[in-house]
Amino acid sequence: MELFLFRYWLYTPVEISKSLRYYQIMNMFNLLLWILAYSLCLIHITLFAIVFLKYKTKTDLYWLIVLSNLFLLTGTIMVLHMFGNADNSSLLLNVLLSVYVTVPLYIYNLFNIKRTYYILIPILVILEALIDNLLILFQHYSLIYVSRSIFYFLLLLPVFCKKKIKPEKGSFLWNIQSMTLKTAIIFIVYMIMLVLFRIFLFSIPYVSSLFWAVFTLTYQIPGLVYCKKRLFQKDALFQKSGMSVLTKRENEVALAICEGYKYEEIAQKLFISLSAVKKHSYNIYRKLSINNNRELIHLFMETKNNSSI
Repeated sequence: MELFLFRYWLYTPVEISKSLRYYQIMNMFNLLLWILAYSLCLIHITLFAIVFLKYKTKTDLYWLIVLSNLFLLTGTIMVLHMFGNADNSSLLLNVLLSVYVTVPLYIYNLFNIKRTYYILIPILVILEALIDNLLILFQHYSLIYVSRSIFYFLLLLPVFCKKKIKPEKGSFLWNIQSMTLKTAIIFIVYMIMLVLFRIFLFSIPYVSSLFWAVFTLTYQIPGLVYCKKRLFQKDALFQKSGMSVLTKRENEVALAICEGYKYEEIAQKLFISLSAVKKHSYNIYRKLSINNNRELIHLFMETKNNSSI
């Protein structure tokens, strides 16, 4: 913009008028797009807060925290663009640190990674912060993306090494893993596009800001679809076919058992104590007149087949 104003004398009055009109239109479009993006962010966070209050699962809580941190990150990017300081890598890094912590916590919880691996998060985050700051100090900006790629690979290594239990299609775990996978794919695609945009297009006025606004809109789509499913689904499959004798919490414990979770994992997943899980499982067996998990799973499959007829 400064270069454009500095070279006023190169243009005829008609050309200047057209250029000013172009900048006014782009400025208005850019503003409207960011208003839409941030409105959607607030709606998304609100919906996830409602989902958490309804189901009270730790996984939903972690994703809510991740969303809030992403909202803060995109807000910082927008403010930097507004004040013409979009390349303030040091400030962005400090905001990114909260994302570096919350995303692995969410992923580890989602895939039931052992607690001993959680120590990797603070160690690798501190190491990455030091490396990033050194690269920024010596202006090796291109190496930052390499550093962050290695950092995330190391953080997610326990997930790749863990033997996974394939969740039942349509279950809570299946839905949230599907949402996470789709969101991750969108992030990867945009990070690849970011490199190309930075090299070829970010020098064009408004392109950088529009890129981040469209990205902010796009990555929320899987989460919004997930919220819709969670808020408008029936309370749970066990509430059908005469099994409404279970309470909401007993219903959640029963579903988790049928999905292959151990009692300790269910306690972590539902944010309750191990003794509470055992008490709920005892009540489930008593109310349904069954003796073990195998009978519960058999009953679950019968209920699912009947409900799909």
